[in-house]
Amino acid sequence: MKKKHRLNPNDTNRESRTRERLAEGLELPKDVSCGVVVVTVTGRRSLVLENYRGIVAFDDDHIVIQTKECKVIVHGCRLKVDYYTNEEMKIVGLIHQISYEV
Repeated sequence: MKKKHRLNPNDTNRESRTRERLAEGLELPKDVSCGVVVVTVTGRRSLVLENYRGIVAFDDDHIVIQTKECKVIVHGCRLKVDYYTNEEMKIVGLIHQISYEV
């Protein structure tokens, strides 16, 4: 008789911690090894996001982007997505605020 395997939420946490420890031991950047979001802001006019999953909401005054761990919310005026690839996205406009929602 086969044993049923149940998904344990602690298993994903354990895997994540193991991956982080391995990355630290090998001195790998966390954005490469764990897929952590990287937000690069240049002044108040542009923002580049790396390691995102998708756009949740898009408007002229706010953009919500889903990442692996949270949502990144960009508030501003005349916001638009300048370009996006599978790895990164550039948002331009007048940026007022950047927040993170779990």
